[in-house]
Amino acid sequence: MKRKLASAILLTVLAVLGVAVVSADSQGKVDICHIPPGNPENAHTINVSVNAIPAHLDHGDRLGSCDEGPGT
Repeated sequence: MKRKLASAILLTVLAVLGVAVVSADSQGKVDICHIPPGNPENAHTINVSVNAIPAHLDHGDRLGSCDEGPGT
């Protein structure tokens, strides 16, 4: 129950901040376009726990798959 509440709060905060909201799968995971620091040419889609979203966004990754392009 606490995980679902934490996920709901996180997604709400992201929505309020104007970040594209993606829904988590049944395992509480979302797609992230992982852009390796110092190697942006190697951007690739990874599937991470919703708990890992803040850390990934902090270093320049973005929500959604890399195929989706910014703002989609």
